Parts: sequence; C-alpha cells; structure tokens
Amino acid sequence: MNRVWIDVDVLFTSPSLEVCSEDVRRFLVEVCLALQACAPDRIGFVRRKSGPQDWISVDWADVKDLPVVTQYWTGALHVIGRQSEAKKHSKVRNGAAPPHVAGIADVLRTQFQVLRAASGWFGAAARYGAQQWQENLVRRSILSKNDGVTGKSRHSALLNGAPLKDLARPGDFFLALGPSWNRPDYSQTIRWLRDVMRVQFALFVHDLQPVRYPEWFTKATNTHYEAWHRTVLPLVDQVFVRSDAVAEEVTGYLAHIKRPLLQPIVTVPVGSGPAPTGGNLSRQAARKTPLEGNYVLCVGTLEPRRNHELLLRVWRHLQKGMAEGSLPKLVFVGQVGWLVSDLMQQLENSDWLNGQVLLVSAPSDAQRDALYRNCLFTVDPSLSGDLSLPALESLQYGKPCLASKPLAERTSDQGLVRYFDPLNLHDASRVIGKAIEDRDELKCWADEIERRFKPVSWQQSAQTILQHTL
Repeated sequence: MNRVWIDVDVLFTSPSLEVCSEDVRRFLVEVCLALQACAPDRIGFVRRKSGPQDWISVDWADVKDLPVVTQYWTGALHVIGRQSEAKKHSKVRNGAAPPHVAGIADVLRTQFQVLRAASGWFGAAARYGAQQWQENLVRRSILSKNDGVTGKSRHSALLNGAPLKDLARPGDFFLALGPSWNRPDYSQTIRWLRDVMRVQFALFVHDLQPVRYPEWFTKATNTHYEAWHRTVLPLVDQVFVRSDAVAEEVTGYLAHIKRPLLQPIVTVPVGSGPAPTGGNLSRQAARKTPLEGNYVLCVGTLEPRRNHELLLRVWRHLQKGMAEGSLPKLVFVGQVGWLVSDLMQQLENSDWLNGQVLLVSAPSDAQRDALYRNCLFTVDPSLSGDLSLPALESLQYGKPCLASKPLAERTSDQGLVRYFDPLNLHDASRVIGKAIEDRDELKCWADEIERRFKPVSWQQSAQTILQHTL
C-alpha cells in the first residue's frame, strides 16, 4: 500500500514570515488536517532531523501541539492604532514616554512579534527533540506489553520518530506543501528519495513572485528562492498549484530554464470555511476584540505585494470628501512583514489616519471569525493578480469582497467579487466609496453571495491531491 509522506519541517523550523507567510501556513495546516481525515492509514508526516537524508516520522497529534498551529485556537491578539487623548495624557503624567514615542514602540513591538513567534517555534521544536523521544520510548514500551491496544494505535506509535529510510517504500510520494527553499540542499533530499528510495516527489507551488517581482522581496530572499527552484523544479514528478494563473507562471518559468515537466500541472481548489470553534466562542471573541462601529476588513501579512499603502491613500482621499463620522474604520489583520517600514511610519505620523486605521495581529480562529462576521465588507488590493485565501473566506462568511482586477479570468470567485484597479487611486476610491455609501446595494450583494456562493471544502482540496499521489 503506497503512502504519502508530507514534509512539515517548516512548522518546526520556520525562521521568519519570509519563509512561510500567514496564508501559506494556514493552507499547510488545513490541508494536512484534511488529508489526515481523508486517508489516515496512508498519510505520514515527516520532519528533517539533521542532514538532507535524515528525516523522521512525526505524529500529527504532536504537530498540532506546536505554537505555530495552536495559535489558531488560542491566538495572541494585539491591536494597535490611535491612542485616546485620556490615555496619552495619563501616560505623560505618570512619566511614561511621550505619545509619539509610545506609538512607535507599539509599531515596533508588532514588527518584532514575528521574531518572537519564530523564537517560540524554534524553542518548541527544541523541546520536542529533547522530550518527545523519551515519551515515545515509554509509549512504545507500554504498547509492546499491552495486548489490548488496537493495531492502528500500535502502528501510529511505532511510526513516530522512526527514520523515513526505514518507512518509505518504492512508489510512495514525498509531498512538500509549504515552502522549503530555505534549505539550499533540498535537491539532495529529492535526489536521494528518487534515485535511492524510488519515492516520487510532489511539490505545491504557491507562486513564483520572488522570481517575477523581485522588488517586493529582500535581495537574499530572491537569490535563495530562484536558486532553489532552478535545482528542485526539474526533479519534480508532480506539481500542484492553487490556480491556473500560477500554473501558467510555472510553465513559463520551466520553459525559460528549458526543463519541461513529465506530468501535467494539477490545480488544487483552495478550501475556505469559518473557524470550527462554534458560535459561542465567536461571540466571546467579539467581546475580546476591541472594535466598535462600522469597519472594513483587509486580511493578510503586511508586505509590498499586498498593497496596503493603496488603502491608506484611499481612506485619506475618502476622509476629505465624506461627512465626519460616516467613514468606517479600516482594519488590517495580519503580521507586519518585510519592506513595509515606510507604511508603518506613515501610519504613525498620521496618528493612524486620525484614528481611522487599526492593525490587529495574531487573532485566534474565533477572533478572526468575529472580525469577518461583523465587518461591512472586505478589500483585497493585492498586486499579485491572484485571488487570495482571505477573499475566498470573505465569500464564505457571506461578506462582499472588493479585490484588485485579475490578470486573467477567475473562476474561483464565482462571479461574486467586484474589482478595482490596484494601481489607480481614483478607481479604487470610486469603487470602495460606492460600497461604503450605498448600504442598500451592499445588502443586496451580501444576499446574493448567501444564495449563490458554493464553498470549496478543505476535504475537496485533499481529495484532489490524493487522486494524483495514491
């Protein structure tokens, strides 16, 4: 019986959001959960122990205990924006830093959340290595003496921590769902798997943007990313992508480096769905999320390709032409990524656009659920040209979404997303301003989404992958 071995090493060793952004990390976790549910006896999870041929099996139950995964249930909510006058004066009277200094400190704390999170993940991985092996040895000892344990439980326990070289069989698949390009010797792993172990290699390509748009990333990222793909893509037996647009990118890049694929690229429908935490938790989260009044939501890591700066300009433009108190707040939900120091300084210098802009980072699933349910609509001004996971989530929640005009026709939006030019301030202001002012039309649009939208489940995503690997 063939198996699929999924590389989850990024969940243990991700050093920064440059390696695994929020959307990709969420995709990885959701698809792994769905694959485990769809084919528990044929799915295995592995992480790298040391060298390129030293991989070990990991129980998914242990992976779910990592902070990078549990954050979806627990969260670490942090909201920054304009400080109230009373709070500012109180801090000054108590000898605290002046308001502008305190505000910058808040921004810096948010930016350094990424580094603190990475430190937490690394620490968890280290503790896993030191403690889990002892626990597994004890568990194996107990199971070996316990005749009443089920074969499935015994099988799962014995696999945990075992070397991949002892578990993999010819015809199996090794699947990389998340980014692995921070491993420059990854091609050595793939050559060992294909040439020695006779295991096929499948890769999920989320995009090739560092190759196509190097100005959106750091120079080190671009260098490592392109070098990795030049050596690894020619070794792939099966490529998975999230959209036809990405498939065209991969095809064009392979033609450029003169390395054609042996198998057609498979487009995997991306799942979406409300947080599985239930209504009660969502209401509780709403009380813990300090947002009042009307607001528009923009979800995603703050980085150049997300084009958050356009929305800041749009809100400044709308603020001049709308009656006082009629403009809803703009709420960014996501971690502060790379190359956005200018944006953060603009927000600070404008006192978060006189209180019109808020940044919410690291919400739990329940808090994220509440943010979606209570917003007027969502905006996705991304320059990447592909419909994002947050845009699909918006439709899942029955919320209208305004997004940047696609480079090619999209089918995943089911004709329910409306678009604006992400490079044109006036067009974006016109489209977003109309949605804010015409609440009757906004309500009709939301009703249409409720009637027509057909969500894709993560199980459908998993089944598509399984059809081409088992």
